[in-house]
Amino acid sequence: MNKLKFLILFFVLVLFNSCEEFKELQVSGVKSFRLTKVSAAGIEGEVILGIKNPNSRGFSIYPSEFDVTYSGIKLGKARLYKRVHIDANCEKNYVFKLKTDLKDMNLMDIMGLTNGKVGKMEVKGDLKAGKFYIKRRFPVDFSEKIGLGG
Repeated sequence: MNKLKFLILFFVLVLFNSCEEFKELQVSGVKSFRLTKVSAAGIEGEVILGIKNPNSRGFSIYPSEFDVTYSGIKLGKARLYKRVHIDANCEKNYVFKLKTDLKDMNLMDIMGLTNGKVGKMEVKGDLKAGKFYIKRRFPVDFSEKIGLGG
């Protein structure tokens, strides 16, 4: 009987505890963008985004993907491949891997990517986050001028 009371109390506490509203996650900026591989097969790179958690509880960021554009050139999808934990009231940087083939790009676009000039980076998509079975999507639409390579 004591186990039953304990279980009921536990579920009531979890229920009330999970009713707290999530505050919107914020992308604080593109911390770095660099190409790791340019070949005839395609382009690989890394987009490092700063993500801020204004909530009083930590939770997980689940695999998510964004559409990435650099200086008007569509680079494809950048993905976070594994679940990561973000602490409460914290800002951390997360690496999103970018892979694209060259079928939609012309030679001038590829040359423009490798010159290292400052360009406008646009990141659009949904960031999936949550705790236990409660998950939410946070829309991300961010643009910033950055130099290629950092």
